[in-house]
Amino acid sequence: MGKRWMRRGWFGMSVATALLVASPIAAHELSDASATLVVRDGGYVQLRLQIPWAEVLHAAWMPGRPMQEFLVVATSRSRADFAKQFATIEQSIHRGTQLVADASAPVAFTRWQGATADEVQDALKRELMSRLADGVRFEHLSRLAVTAEVTTGRDIAAVRLKLPASFGPALLTVYRPEERWVKSGELSSPVNVARRPSSGAARTP
Repeated sequence: MGKRWMRRGWFGMSVATALLVASPIAAHELSDASATLVVRDGGYVQLRLQIPWAEVLHAAWMPGRPMQEFLVVATSRSRADFAKQFATIEQSIHRGTQLVADASAPVAFTRWQGATADEVQDALKRELMSRLADGVRFEHLSRLAVTAEVTTGRDIAAVRLKLPASFGPALLTVYRPEERWVKSGELSSPVNVARRPSSGAARTP
């Protein structure tokens, strides 16, 4: 797939070659992927992903080629061609994201919502411009949110999350909301927010 994208995107690459040479970009960047799980009573789990689409699509379509070269090619594609290729990657992310609740078998998330192919392509264009203008201080403008959910039908004591390998290392945050009613014009009852001891503190992979 990568070679086809390179052949069909040669015109866009030639237009921006001078700019790419004039503005060197760092060769390696850490993944900015992250995941947040909100676990509620009855086994209802909400997922929010922050997906760095530039890194994910680069790894899928043009691995081994410079990031800025990929961005020029990807942003020069027609809307229809980009959307077709994007749909394949999107589906693989849906299949590769799974939840394990307690000791049950992995389950897939449903009700996925996120940026459209056109919105992702536009974000890639903005990120390319930022890379060209700002060099190593560029903004990750293609890092966009995606949400999904799953219901196990029973209360959950512990969760594990599997993410696609294309994400690279990702930071996982898990919440169990403390919910209560607050009477109009009155203070709520105290909510304990003291840090709890944990053996799973965030660590650099």
